[in-house]
Amino acid sequence: MKTLVTTGALSLLLVASGLAQDAPTPAPEMADVKYFAGSWRCTGDAPASPFGPAHKTQTSLNLKSDLDGFWIAGTLVEAKTASNRIPVKGMFHLGYDPGSKQYVVVWLDNFGSWSTEMSPGWRGSDISFVGDQTLMGKKAVARDTFVKKGENEFTHKFELTMDARTSTIVEETCKRAAKK
Repeated sequence: MKTLVTTGALSLLLVASGLAQDAPTPAPEMADVKYFAGSWRCTGDAPASPFGPAHKTQTSLNLKSDLDGFWIAGTLVEAKTASNRIPVKGMFHLGYDPGSKQYVVVWLDNFGSWSTEMSPGWRGSDISFVGDQTLMGKKAVARDTFVKKGENEFTHKFELTMDARTSTIVEETCKRAAKK
């Protein structure tokens, strides 16, 4: 039995070392979204929707290359204000799926919501992600649209379609934060 365990462990080490020599590399398409890496400060409006009354938003985004360049990982934190008493906090990963030839976003937040969205990529200065979102036990279709306004600014619009009704959840302008 000891010989079998030792042989199995040795085989596993050999396989692992062989994989390490042929480690995968990120898709070249990841270079097209490195624009998002960095710290951003966003201001905008959340119109009245099924999720609450209209209010102004102030959001911080912190994004960086992660997991050996396969993903851009980030956090989003909305500021708590008198008109936004339950701000969103979330985390996401943005990567590229070579099989479907699409970008993918995975999102999780402090409302228990999660989504996966896909995009074929930039269309000029715009990139839109569409996919399924689950929130409060219900399924929805999510759409995030980003429009690059230059190297240090973009706009973002987030829409949800639930129960055959599309609502804009937030529209904001994000500016790259000055490096400290």
